[in-house]
Amino acid sequence: MKKLFAFLLFLNFLVVKNTVAQTINPSRWSFTAEDLGGGQFNIMISCYMDDGWHIFSQDYVGISVPASLTLEKNDAFEVVGKMQEQGELIKEEIDLGGEKEISMYYKHRVVFVQTIKLLKQNAVIKGGIEYMLCKEVCVPPSTFEFEIKLPLLK
Repeated sequence: MKKLFAFLLFLNFLVVKNTVAQTINPSRWSFTAEDLGGGQFNIMISCYMDDGWHIFSQDYVGISVPASLTLEKNDAFEVVGKMQEQGELIKEEIDLGGEKEISMYYKHRVVFVQTIKLLKQNAVIKGGIEYMLCKEVCVPPSTFEFEIKLPLLK
């Protein structure tokens, strides 16, 4: 009987531990590259969010964390221009208890696009997008990391 009780207690511990350890992940990420010709590529990082969740634009300035792209530097490529965002940008004035800010965010889907130019025949582009997702509350900032080998094999 003691062994059965100990076994049941152990199973209960596993279930509780796994339930508490689950993190909220209301987003799904993917990436690809588009060949523009002339050695230039668009690196395209897509974020799909569950209903009600949003991600902040790179141009947002406020108390939450805006999206930001970091690419590991190497001599195989150079960055061309600023990262662009594709999606329906929502601008909303928010009252923070006497102070107001303009929130800039995307719901459902956004694609972050960075143009690069290859300086060598083959390149490995490693990087990440730091971001923050919110609904009624925000989850802690996180980073989506990616690695793309160029040129793409067809």
